[in-house]
Amino acid sequence: MNYESLPEYLSYLSYGFRTLSSEEHFKLEHSLRNLQRAQQLNSVYFLGKLEGMEADYYLAFGCPGQDLFSGRKLFYSLNLIDWYLLLEPKSWTSDWDQIKSMFRGDPAFQLTVDFGPQFTLDEDLVPIEGASRILVLKEQDRLWFVVSRLLEEAAVVPRGVLYHTTDGKSVINSFFDGMPVCDGVDLRNYHHFRLPVTEPRKNLLKRDKCSYFFDVFDPAVYCIPKVESFDLTRDPMRDVVLLKSLQWPGMVSFQRANSKAYGFFYFGDGRKNWNLMFKF
Repeated sequence: MNYESLPEYLSYLSYGFRTLSSEEHFKLEHSLRNLQRAQQLNSVYFLGKLEGMEADYYLAFGCPGQDLFSGRKLFYSLNLIDWYLLLEPKSWTSDWDQIKSMFRGDPAFQLTVDFGPQFTLDEDLVPIEGASRILVLKEQDRLWFVVSRLLEEAAVVPRGVLYHTTDGKSVINSFFDGMPVCDGVDLRNYHHFRLPVTEPRKNLLKRDKCSYFFDVFDPAVYCIPKVESFDLTRDPMRDVVLLKSLQWPGMVSFQRANSKAYGFFYFGDGRKNWNLMFKF
């Protein structure tokens, strides 16, 4: 959620059974405005809160220009006053999302992770068990990884929010006016909040009626595991559609029918749900 929209959209946090106190809201709005000025950012978005054992990380990201994904910066705060830039680690692997330990709440904490024995194949293709792979990583590096994966895998927005310009930029469509209820309850009408992983041409061919400017982005329905990655529900009282990530519990995307109200937020412990792959 853009920090400037927080007063209007704060009530949507209740759909994730979370809220912000008046003090948190005041500090957040003030400090993010200062962050935008200090970092010379075009826009700043509040992502949510990662809950640790001893302290919580407040999360935000900002864009230096109109392009949402070019040069995007990730930030965290422990007190809602001071914000720190999350830098990409010099080396990391995709299996970091298999770490099951809780976050401590200390960016300098060194976590030792045992990924288990490594296997090689002999000349007869028989697996041979080798030494365990032990990794020591800083919690701040793991925090960067988790926030990156949240935005990559679990954040979605309604179709028409992301606009692909003729010069290759991905920007917010300022003319987006919302979707009717009948479209809002269809998972195919939501896009991942990221650059397309699938070839844009394939995404365009998946729709009977497509627009190059909107449909080059990856639909939320085409992900692994398919369909089961999101739980789509609707609040009929307010015509609010909710998409809760089952891969990253705590990530909730929302949009209100026939309005410009949409966004996503995360309140969770930073651990991925690997049991989803084995759901029957």
